[in-house]
Amino acid sequence: RQHRHSAFDPAMAPTMLSTNVHATSVAMRSSLNGNAAVSGRNASAAPYRTRSAAAKASQSPASASLAETRDALSEAMDADGEAFEPSRRQAAFAGLAAAVAANITLPVGPALAGDPNKVVTVPYTKYEVTSESSAESVEAAKALKAAGARLYGAFWCENCNKQKEVLGKEAMQYIDYVECFPNGVYQNAPDGRADVTKPDAICEGYTSAWPLWVVPKDGGEPGDEIGIQGQIKKPKELQRLVREAKGDKFDPVAYFTSGGDGYVAAEEKAVEAK
Repeated sequence: RQHRHSAFDPAMAPTMLSTNVHATSVAMRSSLNGNAAVSGRNASAAPYRTRSAAAKASQSPASASLAETRDALSEAMDADGEAFEPSRRQAAFAGLAAAVAANITLPVGPALAGDPNKVVTVPYTKYEVTSESSAESVEAAKALKAAGARLYGAFWCENCNKQKEVLGKEAMQYIDYVECFPNGVYQNAPDGRADVTKPDAICEGYTSAWPLWVVPKDGGEPGDEIGIQGQIKKPKELQRLVREAKGDKFDPVAYFTSGGDGYVAAEEKAVEAK
């Protein structure tokens, strides 16, 4: 089609066709490669391009800037009576779709917390310790057993299971472990099983935080105990708990000078006092 502002030479048609194809391929490659310099100039692919627009772009100087090329394309398309209406419609439709999606509210079920109809069924599953015990862990476990220590916990308690792994499977054989949910956890069970949502009676008084270490005081009255709750303890720290239950006192000076655990036996402390 003859452009209204330029003369049309039929002999130049093959050259113009080749130029148009080249300009189109260059523009597509430039768009994919981040507007890199291709064939000596920057080019950018347009969504819709008329033949006259391609002709005018191909006749522009090689040194023309990308902005100038885009302006030329825009003028040529306006002159031909064709515009970017399809892309505007697509943009408007995309914006409308985004607005609709942003305002869609999905139905929300009843809150789980405090829901009287919530079904909770967690059968008891014994936790199997997999780690190997160190010599220090086994020694601490034997000392705990000799002192009558107990470890309270729950099978679903993550820190309780971590405490077991810290000691290891060999050391745990010496530990008096008390499971506070031996029958699992049941609430509104479909099989009609009675609700079990609280710790077992054997754990009464030992439910503030797990894992819970309890050691009876040496020579104390029944129920006279010391303990550590809600913390994962290393073997050395459990050894200190046993020493404190015996009445041994921690001496910072002895700790820094003797190289030991810093605890002085109650008998030695009594002799020193005399």
